[in-house]
Amino acid sequence: MKYFIILIIIIIGGIIWQQSGNQPTPPDTEVTIEEQLEPTVSFSIKATNYSYSQKEVRVKKGDVVKIDFSSTLGFHDFNIDEFDVHTKTIRPGTLTSVMFVADMVGEFEYYCSTGNHREQGMVGTLVVTE
Repeated sequence: MKYFIILIIIIIGGIIWQQSGNQPTPPDTEVTIEEQLEPTVSFSIKATNYSYSQKEVRVKKGDVVKIDFSSTLGFHDFNIDEFDVHTKTIRPGTLTSVMFVADMVGEFEYYCSTGNHREQGMVGTLVVTE
C-alpha cells in the first residue's frame, strides 16, 4: 500500500511537471520609442473628399509628433512614407492617431492612398526644421 501511494505521487508529479513544461510562453512585446514618449507637438487633421484640413504641418527635428486623423466625408487614410507613418483607412466620423519622431530634416509629402485620392490632390507637406 505504501508503494502504491508513492507510485501515485510520482505519477501525479510527473504529469504536473510535464504540463508545466508545455505552457506557451507569452509573446515578446515590442515597444517602440514613440510609445515610450509623450508627444511634444500634436495636430488634428480632418479629411474630406480630395483634401486635408491642413496643407502644411511644421515641426522641429526631434519632436515627437502626434496626429489625430479623422474623416468628415469619404473613406481616407494618412501616410508619410519617410517616417513609416500609415493609418488604416477610416470612414466618416472615425478618429485614429499616429505618433512618430521627426528625426530627419526636410519636406515630406503626406497623402491619402485610397483609390486615386493622391493623384486628385489629397496631399500635404510635413516640414521638419533644425
